[in-house]
Amino acid sequence: MLLLLLLPPPVQPQELGVPIRAPPARNLQAGLSPLDGTATILPGHSSDARGLPNLPFSTETKRTTDGVSGVEPLTSTAPSFPLYKGDGVYDPAERKTYEQATELSRREQGVASPGDGAFVRSKARLERLVGAAGGRAALGGVIPLNVTSGEWTGAVPDPAVLPSTTFMVDATARWAPSGFAVQPGETYTVSVDPAATWQDSVDMHDFPEVTTTTMGYDAKYNVRKKCVVSAPDGVCRSYLRQTLRFPTSNWLHLVCGVGEFTSLLKEAANDKDRFMPISDADFTGALDLFAVDTSYTFTAGDWQEGELVCFANDADGLYHDNLGSVEVTVTRDSWPPSVQFDLRYVEVLKESLENPSKYDRFDFDGLAQAVYDAAEEAEEEAEEGGGEEEAEDLD
Repeated sequence: MLLLLLLPPPVQPQELGVPIRAPPARNLQAGLSPLDGTATILPGHSSDARGLPNLPFSTETKRTTDGVSGVEPLTSTAPSFPLYKGDGVYDPAERKTYEQATELSRREQGVASPGDGAFVRSKARLERLVGAAGGRAALGGVIPLNVTSGEWTGAVPDPAVLPSTTFMVDATARWAPSGFAVQPGETYTVSVDPAATWQDSVDMHDFPEVTTTTMGYDAKYNVRKKCVVSAPDGVCRSYLRQTLRFPTSNWLHLVCGVGEFTSLLKEAANDKDRFMPISDADFTGALDLFAVDTSYTFTAGDWQEGELVCFANDADGLYHDNLGSVEVTVTRDSWPPSVQFDLRYVEVLKESLENPSKYDRFDFDGLAQAVYDAAEEAEEEAEEGGGEEEAEDLD
């Protein structure tokens, strides 16, 4: 049996009472609309004559964009960019500068990078002690490290000259990096001049400004006035109802934390390494931040590695009405570095010197190979000269 379906004639556009226009022709080869010049073909499309790659972070989400961003996630319009990006410390071009400053601090103190394990930390400490002893050449091919006790017996950095740096904390900046490296297990002191002041509510017509030290000022609810008032002057201030970034502290209290102000995104050739900005998520827990008052001493926990970063405690979105800056000094108290090394590290170091080709994968940055070569030359000279007594230290 054959079933026939009778379909009604197609409805013409004018019968609907609404004109229907065909979409404008697109120039697929150029990837542009002839009407408005906006991009219609995404990067990576086979018809895209621009030859742009279809890679992560390569597309912006703004309605006015052409669908292509310039430099992956490192531009000022990228989602990775933090709040208040007008300050130079947040400029992508400055991130590498800050990372280099922190790296110099690591070398000065003999500490490793964030995330490195005990082996790399021992290596960094040994390199600092070698430097204090005058360097590899001055040691004459001998590492003064007792293989039995694991104790460094050579010269150490001057105990009276503590590693320290002074940096500015601007009340208008959301983060102020110190460039001073911090490593778990070491002791540090953060200090500020008790007389240093900064201001809040500057140029706010509704409220008089507040001048306070780095201890900040308190805010309480006034039952009689039925509002939140600032403790110094008892003035009702509506913005005090907002939540502070560090809620357990005062307004404009100097607060610091330890973490990575910049972090390596990926390594690139020709000194073009890419760095990402600070992550707020790393500084949100109660253990991640601390109020300095005028001086604060702490021993870094396992979760505290990177560099010291500080700020004036305020609510997000209220930094525009602050004014002033203070000098903050951070000093490492546990100095000089410990001269006692783990015997497991000493054993690996000894084996690497005796069998350098076997331990190439540990990448001692040339230290092991240089010392090994110098020690071998010294042994040959000793044999030619009649021999010498075997040294107790590692050679």
